[in-house]
Amino acid sequence: MRISVDSGSFKVAIETEYEGLVAEATDIFQTTLKQAKSNDKAVLRFLQIILEHRESDDAIGYAVLGLAGWYNDVIGPIADKDIELNLPKILPHIINPAGDLTATSTNEVNTFKH
Repeated sequence: MRISVDSGSFKVAIETEYEGLVAEATDIFQTTLKQAKSNDKAVLRFLQIILEHRESDDAIGYAVLGLAGWYNDVIGPIADKDIELNLPKILPHIINPAGDLTATSTNEVNTFKH
């Protein structure tokens, strides 16, 4: 199967087998999440790896698998079919996850009160 990442300014892809993919991708994401301490910082770390190591297939593979692990944990389960992670469509939901929820919520005025 093919996993591609489209950031708007670059696009990378890897070919991999589905068998064992979810476990490996989730492990990579969880390891990075423990170090980064938040989903958004983990995603940014994977993007940083892609940008800084674009000549290294191993680094690109690691980062794309990490993003797939993030997708599996946060967005929805990965199925045995090609995946395209379109980051310009996904990242706004990371930056402001409550934004979509509060748009039609009667409790919107109290959402960010501390």
